[in-house]
Amino acid sequence: MKTAKKNILLLPMLAFCSFLVGFDAIATVPLLPAISASTDMPMRSGGLLYACYAAAYAVTAPLMGYLSDRWSRKGILLIGLALFGVSTALMGTGETFAALIFFRILTGIGAGMVEPAVYAIAGDHYAYEDRGRAMGVITAALIASSVVGVPIAGAVGEMASWNRTFRMIALLILLALAVASAAIPKRRPGQAGHGPGREAPAGSPFRLVFANRSVFFSLLGSLLYFGALQGMFALAGAYYFTFYGLGSGETGLLLMAAGAASIAGSLLGGKWADRRRKSRVVAVASLAAGVFVFLLGLMTFNLWVSILLHVLWAAFYAAGQAAFTTLVSELDPSARGTVLSFNSSAMYIGAGAASGLAAVLLQAADFWAVGLLCGAANALVVMIVLTVIRERRTGVGSSHNNNRTGKSG
Repeated sequence: MKTAKKNILLLPMLAFCSFLVGFDAIATVPLLPAISASTDMPMRSGGLLYACYAAAYAVTAPLMGYLSDRWSRKGILLIGLALFGVSTALMGTGETFAALIFFRILTGIGAGMVEPAVYAIAGDHYAYEDRGRAMGVITAALIASSVVGVPIAGAVGEMASWNRTFRMIALLILLALAVASAAIPKRRPGQAGHGPGREAPAGSPFRLVFANRSVFFSLLGSLLYFGALQGMFALAGAYYFTFYGLGSGETGLLLMAAGAASIAGSLLGGKWADRRRKSRVVAVASLAAGVFVFLLGLMTFNLWVSILLHVLWAAFYAAGQAAFTTLVSELDPSARGTVLSFNSSAMYIGAGAASGLAAVLLQAADFWAVGLLCGAANALVVMIVLTVIRERRTGVGSSHNNNRTGKSG
């Protein structure tokens, strides 16, 4: 059987799948005017397309992660990619708002099968000392989807049509399905087979999560960490318009610069996590991100200062995200799919809650309050990873809890 190091297609394929999940999720953003013009969808209701996608993802992911632990990660990924691709293609045929909502729900279900399986497969096939780098590459691909996805979707929609944009994405997903079918080994490293005879976590997925103190608090940490990002990120357009009078085009360029910093931060954070205790990497990155996002909300007197703070915030956030995902993947190797799928759902819940709370704070106070909220969430993450989460060191395909604690390198 091929190992991760010999299988040169595995990591690029997993990263490509992650990229497509992010690309499909945000493709509706630049296409809303065109979709509204050719269907009965009200422009102001366009946000429901993403909301339904995210809700379906958050509900689906935990169940699919649990099934991937008991059955086959490859099987879950391939079925998810098939559903993901077909529903995205159907999205390009939608003529009514109701049909579009239905297709986005199906797409969210497919994405909820794909993304947790991607991270779980990476956790299975990469050794402890290489796992951070692999997670960093996959996280960087997800971030890259938001950097290049919006302009690509907008350009294709402008030159062709919004329908063809989704058909293009569907073709890319089907390409990923073909590559994944060939690239992913049938069996996980260190396991003799699949099915009922294979070692799998016992009990319901909720019992697996809530019975493990480290897992439970890591999910709380992910909720806070991703919420700390989305709370300010969702208001970036309003921030730069309010203080500096920038339009959507100028703000888009700034967000692309921050996205590029995030990609670099994710790659470096993954490598850093392979050389140091992952909990310490998360703590340092979260503390730095918290300081920079608080200063971003407070220091609004100079555009270049704001840009610098934004770029630094994005880079440190992404570095911590790569390390955090790696840390979570090692807490319970026998239930890796379940844990990572709950982690994905926690991130979406945190993003939604923080976005709503930030909007309320902005109305009641100002951006400094939003920055303070996000910075406080990052501080809580530091406390959680340093005092509650027990870091474990696990090898390729490990199905057992290895009691060796990861040491600083």
